[in-house]
Amino acid sequence: MNKNLIYLILIVCGLAIAYIMVGGLFKNELKKTTKNPYEYDLGDINKIDPEMIKYKETKRIGLSFAEPKVVDYSSGYLAIGFENQLQMIDTSGREIFNKAVSGPITSLKLSKDNLIYLGCKNHIEKYNTNGDLIETWQEIDPSTYITSIALKDDYVFVANASGAVVLQYSLTGEILHSFDGKNRTDSKHGFIIPSPYFDLDVDSGGELWAANTGVQAIENYNLDGSLRAFWGASSYDLKGFIGCCNPAHFSILENDSFVTCEKGLVRIKIYLPSGELESVVATPDDFSANSIPPDLTSDEMNNIYILDISRKMIRKFERKETS
Repeated sequence: MNKNLIYLILIVCGLAIAYIMVGGLFKNELKKTTKNPYEYDLGDINKIDPEMIKYKETKRIGLSFAEPKVVDYSSGYLAIGFENQLQMIDTSGREIFNKAVSGPITSLKLSKDNLIYLGCKNHIEKYNTNGDLIETWQEIDPSTYITSIALKDDYVFVANASGAVVLQYSLTGEILHSFDGKNRTDSKHGFIIPSPYFDLDVDSGGELWAANTGVQAIENYNLDGSLRAFWGASSYDLKGFIGCCNPAHFSILENDSFVTCEKGLVRIKIYLPSGELESVVATPDDFSANSIPPDLTSDEMNNIYILDISRKMIRKFERKETS
């Protein structure tokens, strides 16, 4: 056989083999890249054991004003803060009053004697149940962002997320004290507040609790700002809090358990006073995709009222009856 012909046949066979190998490589590579191998699948996190869900939704109250922000409950009434509107309703949805305010409303607290402490970004305004303005407290400074208000006896505690501090007021609006949480046993950090989620509440014993969202913990403080106790953990497990700035909201129930809300993946959960997960109120499937983390409050029967901001409604959740 002619040598040139043999060389030609070998070259053609070599090119054919190379084409097959390279083509196969490309095909395999395409198969590999159809899914990001580093992507975290949240599917399993969304799945919650039905046995853990011990609450059911029993009522919805539609809201007529734009941009609902915050909610609180006391003595049969719900106070709702919108961007520039304050409204009070009873738990059936009947309106008591609504009032336009200068705002913007960033937090509120309804006292047991039905006074409304309204956080308007950098100052507090005080209203009665007729919607009348009683007092306007002095502005703190332009950069202040008030995210939560808690009441204890003769004191009003105010969380300033922009400064990562808690301010202690008298009932007449005088600033008595402030603390940044750095008076701790480890002395390494105080409040770490990466975003405007910084919640406060007071338990039945008058103890102040604060959400230190940057470290996914709920912490208990003395009046002088010293840390007494804390609980919480950053975890993808249901028992912990996922991601940054959680819990975004929390409220203390009548039995001193905690109801918490997470941002990002919206989950509403109940924790015992010791910090152990007790049950789930609502799952991510109960909310629209990319929902703003809902504010929440509770009544004397430990029913949970959730302000579903994305859907502009208040949703009531009650404990399921056990057989």
